[in-house]
Amino acid sequence: MLQSELHTMPELQDIVRDRATDKVNDALANRFARLALAGKLRLEDPAVAAEQFGALLTAPLETRSQLGTRTLSAAELDEVTQNAVATFLRAFGPSTDSEGTPRKDRR
Repeated sequence: MLQSELHTMPELQDIVRDRATDKVNDALANRFARLALAGKLRLEDPAVAAEQFGALLTAPLETRSQLGTRTLSAAELDEVTQNAVATFLRAFGPSTDSEGTPRKDRR
């Protein structure tokens, strides 16, 4: 609905970003920074990592729900979430496991 109204009310994008998107990204960036300090993630910019994680979640959800016009099942939501987390960890996860062994899935 938001996308369909942006041409008539472009200020809606700013409202959504200010009230929701920025807050979620800031919270994720904060958590990702703490995980990086603990050695659980490898990243240079937590804000970029948060933005990319959000994109990994929202893009498939928008596509599968046909921009919010179709309700997704719990199984679909779980699948999208698991795929997003797996992809994110391949990019930003630690290069070794908890015992210091190099991960085989690193490219």
